Amino acid sequence: MAVLDEIKRGVPSHVQADVSARPRATNMEMRERMSGNLCRCGAYSNIAEAMEEVAGVTPAGRRA
Repeated sequence: MAVLDEIKRGVPSHVQADVSARPRATNMEMRERMSGNLCRCGAYSNIAEAMEEVAGVTPAGRRA
């Protein structure tokens, strides 16, 4: 998935407080990277949860 690939490659986003730091696969980070590409009506929550599972992080953003 492109969102996780960007995070893995260290591509910064608008939600990072420090754009020189490596991004983390947090819910907020993944939602930012999906913005403008998907309808937010109900799909975001399920997609974000699935990406967290694939990335191996807990909902709080910590690695499982």
